[in-house]
Amino acid sequence: MRISDFQITNHDKLDAILVRLCEMVVEGQKKTKYNLGVVAAAVLDPDNNCVVGINYPTKDGQRVHGERAAIDSYEARFGTIPAGSIIITTCSPCTQVMAEREGINCSDLVDQVGVHKVYAGYKDPTQDFNGKRYHIEITRNKKIQALCKAFADTFLKDELNELEFLGSPCTRDCSGHRAGYAWSQSKGGRVAQSPFSPSFNNGSQLHVDGK
Repeated sequence: MRISDFQITNHDKLDAILVRLCEMVVEGQKKTKYNLGVVAAAVLDPDNNCVVGINYPTKDGQRVHGERAAIDSYEARFGTIPAGSIIITTCSPCTQVMAEREGINCSDLVDQVGVHKVYAGYKDPTQDFNGKRYHIEITRNKKIQALCKAFADTFLKDELNELEFLGSPCTRDCSGHRAGYAWSQSKGGRVAQSPFSPSFNNGSQLHVDGK
C-alpha cells in the first residue's frame, strides 16, 4: 500500500466526472419507467478506465446503490479493481443499516474491494465515517456541491428533520452521540463528563443505559 493510494488529485477531471454523474441522475429521473434513484457513482482506475452506475431497483423491491452499481459494472467488465482506483459519487457512501438496500453498506463495500479514495459531490451528515479505511474528499466546486445536495435532500429531508441516535435527538448530525457511545464502550461503560460536548456525554450515557 502506498501513500498515493490515498491521495486525491486532478480535481478538474474528477469534477467533470461528477458533472456527468449529475447528468445521469437528471436523465434517470425522466425515465420514471425504470425508477432510477438520485445517486450515481463511478469507478476510475489508474489506466483511466471509468465505469459508471446509478441507483436502481431490483426485482424483489430492494435497491442497488450507486456505488455498488458502479463497482459491479466495473468488475464485470475489467475484473478486480486495481490499487490506486477512486470511487466518484454524487453522495458519500452510506454507512448504516438500510432494509431496502441490496447487500452491505457502501462504505464497507468500498473497503471490501480495496479502494482507498472516494470523491463525492456531497457528504451525507446522517452517516458515520469513523473507522473507514478510505480517504473521502468533497468537491470544492460550489455549483456541483449544491446540485448534489439537492439530489440528496430528496431522500434526506425527513431524516434530517427527525435525526436521532438510539432515541436521543441530534442537532446537525449524530457524530457526537456516536463518538461518546464508542468511547464508553472502549472504557468499559463510563459516562463522559465533557464540558464541550453534551452530545458526547449523552452518547456515553446511552451505552451505560444499555441502549
